[in-house]
Amino acid sequence: MATVMYIPEHRQNRFAMRAVINYCMQEYKTFDKQTKRNLIGGVNCDGANSFREFMATKNIYGKDNGFFFYHYAQSFSPKEKITPEQAHEIALEFAEKAWSGHEVLVTTHCDREHIHSHFVINSVGFESGKKLRQSPSTLKQLRKLSDEICIAHGLSVLQPYEGGGKRMSTREYRARVKGESWKQKLADDIDKAMEFSGSKDEFICNMSILGYHMTWTNERKYLTFHCPNGKSCRDIKLQDEKYLKENIELELRQREFPAGAEQPTGWEDSRELYEQHLRERAQSKAEMHKIADSYSNVGNEISNLAGAVSKIVDNDSEDPDERRKRIESEENGSALGTVLGLGIGMIANAVNETPDQELDYEQDEYKTREEILEEIFGESDYDKEDYDDDEDEGFTMSM
Repeated sequence: MATVMYIPEHRQNRFAMRAVINYCMQEYKTFDKQTKRNLIGGVNCDGANSFREFMATKNIYGKDNGFFFYHYAQSFSPKEKITPEQAHEIALEFAEKAWSGHEVLVTTHCDREHIHSHFVINSVGFESGKKLRQSPSTLKQLRKLSDEICIAHGLSVLQPYEGGGKRMSTREYRARVKGESWKQKLADDIDKAMEFSGSKDEFICNMSILGYHMTWTNERKYLTFHCPNGKSCRDIKLQDEKYLKENIELELRQREFPAGAEQPTGWEDSRELYEQHLRERAQSKAEMHKIADSYSNVGNEISNLAGAVSKIVDNDSEDPDERRKRIESEENGSALGTVLGLGIGMIANAVNETPDQELDYEQDEYKTREEILEEIFGESDYDKEDYDDDEDEGFTMSM
């Protein structure tokens, strides 16, 4: 899956724009070992000469002031099976559709586990001379476009939440794409617990095994999950209505007291898995009883045989040696039954035993800076000398 992120660039002048462009075009980041080429391109411009072309367009229309450029990125999950070249082709297609009429530098960085592309957009349109305007809905529209392109290329996308809960934040969206969201881990563990729960008590027990405890009372509207990492989360923040308290309670009541028509809860797929586990559990128990019965029959046959021998020879004329052998046979038969009983108990326990769940919760910590480059891409910042250069005198454009 991929996501699109807006990277705020508060310094807006030609030197800051040049620094960002140079940063995005770094050779060691854009070099693709498979194709042996640097993944640097452009839409409506020559990527390698994008800075000069951007400035030429600004000078033609007399708009070398105000907002100079915009910076976006498209990042793929490390789990996505995609090559750097494919990611670059998708990035070029995305840029062409997203910012038509504007010059866009497109570079793809493949020096990290998660492949990602950068887009630097000239704020001035090369045909119209108009400046690019952004609105609060721009990022949402760009993500929708990115999803459409990814689907067309057979890639996965992060499904948006369309329920009545809280809207997913940009930070949470990025974390889920990277597979590092503790809330997503919580949701996954709730799914696991529900697969093996037929009542509220069983669900609470299964969540406890996974390391969670809950604030779950009739007086409270929401169900609060307290996670092993020390964080807490209300049901309404899990971006799916099935995790709401009312739906979990309804689902568990229907499992515990099945009736006729069942009300929809969002847990229908989980219910099928739960019923499958019940069938498998019942089958295992039936097999264990069958094994136990067979061993019990063997033990009974031995005891019966010993009893028959006892009746045959149990008289005053019984030879002392024969009596000793008979008693040993009876004792051995009883001991065999005891051993078999212990063995069956051990087998049954092994079948019903639930292995400990491996927990690997990572802290989802973020610094306060707009550190998308560092936190998401793990990349160093721009060249500060270029980025903060305020000497604007004597700059000339060479066409």
